[in-house]
Amino acid sequence: MFLNKLVCISQVKQGNSWVTGYSGNQVQFNGVNITTSQGLNPLKYFTGGNSCISDTNGNLLMASNGFHVLDNQGSFIDNGDTVVPHYYFTIQSASSFLSQTSIFLPMDSNKYYFITPTFSDIRYDDCHNNGGNCYFDLLLYNVIDMNANAGAGKVIKRMIPLMQNANLRKTQMMACRHSNGKDWWLLKQEGDSANVHTFLFTKDSVYDKGSQLFNKPVWGSWDLRGQATFNSDGSMYASTSDGSGSLTSLGLVFLADFDRCYGILSNPKVLDMPWGSQHNPNDTTLLDKQSVGLAFSPNNKYLYVISYSNVYQYDLHDSTWFHVAGLDTVAIAAQGYETAYLSPDNKIYIGNFGGNSKQMSRIDNPDVKGAGCNFCPRCLRLDSLGANAYVGTPPCMPNYALGAQECWPLSTKNSVEENELVVYPNPTNNMLYLEGEILNHQVNEIEIYTILGQLVYDKKVKTLTGKVALDLKGLNKGVYFLKCNKFMKKVVIE
Repeated sequence: MFLNKLVCISQVKQGNSWVTGYSGNQVQFNGVNITTSQGLNPLKYFTGGNSCISDTNGNLLMASNGFHVLDNQGSFIDNGDTVVPHYYFTIQSASSFLSQTSIFLPMDSNKYYFITPTFSDIRYDDCHNNGGNCYFDLLLYNVIDMNANAGAGKVIKRMIPLMQNANLRKTQMMACRHSNGKDWWLLKQEGDSANVHTFLFTKDSVYDKGSQLFNKPVWGSWDLRGQATFNSDGSMYASTSDGSGSLTSLGLVFLADFDRCYGILSNPKVLDMPWGSQHNPNDTTLLDKQSVGLAFSPNNKYLYVISYSNVYQYDLHDSTWFHVAGLDTVAIAAQGYETAYLSPDNKIYIGNFGGNSKQMSRIDNPDVKGAGCNFCPRCLRLDSLGANAYVGTPPCMPNYALGAQECWPLSTKNSVEENELVVYPNPTNNMLYLEGEILNHQVNEIEIYTILGQLVYDKKVKTLTGKVALDLKGLNKGVYFLKCNKFMKKVVIE
């Protein structure tokens, strides 16, 4: 491996306060200690589309139930009331129950973006009254200036369309910090497909980078639950949906490498989680693999895949599955699993769907293979907070602590001028041609690596003409690094 990646993890604690549950109860992570406190506002449910962000010291700054922007006391930030179409807001009783339907992205100078995928009035009616198109058709963003109002904050730009008349999945949206440590990539799953739409958020602008196209999985149109996630260093992306609209897509997970420098997914694969019992481990008549949640282990060796009734661990190195747990409630009607997130204490917390639970389950040692991962049923407990102390799902948050990453080329001494080595066509979908003075050797050593440093092409080519032709039809779409006689070039395969 010749790509020595540098990832700097800062001490930012913007993900240390969680808001969850029917009353917006707070969970505060302080090192190995966890404290809980009563809700922000009992009238605003934080049970599915919830998100929040803290200041750099870990103190709660803002929260959302998917439809509002609230301050740390549960009041509307100036201009933050109802940042989705009012018709949809009213129909859904003023809070979103769909996972990953809001997210906060911090920028420099105390500026924040707040993003919400949602229904227009026309699309909602077409879906629910006419049995028509049920994809979200809007993706909106808001700009929040926390310097305004003497530090109380204000939404200075409201409901700006990123996409209109679109076909977007109702779940599966996540962000990853750009390699520069300042900007953000936002990935949103599209329609009835595995296609991913990518946006770049900078301090002053938002850029639509278009769709990345993938053949599968095709999850079906009725996605009521689902999740997209990145691993701890942002080098891998995974996404899944409950597959309600297609029996053939149940339990499928899309997995790909991610390039934080260019925002490109590559080397895609599809995982198929095992079937598991809906409740009794010995009952093989009622089986389930309706995947609803995902979380990578901190060491990036394992991917935890959550269905309504079961928790599985997938080993990313040997491609094996381990059944971690079934339902941890005494009645199947009471409560199932939901989305899962890696917390600041390096444990994975799993939310609930249905029921009136005052607890959240977790995986205490997610870096350990098999039973040693230590599933702890209902171990995050809010019982002491009173009658309204229900929990829902962990808030939708990216890894706010992910720092800068040095992009290729890592060393200028190994780069080349354009006239020394010409690579064309670039991007390419099959044949790649190399021309230049550095090829005037009898034998040229040509290697191609993925963005993660994996060698995928190795060939020795004899030439006296200064020109080499490479057939790359066996490589997946994505960004690669071509090494030729100790010199390097970036190559994109479409």
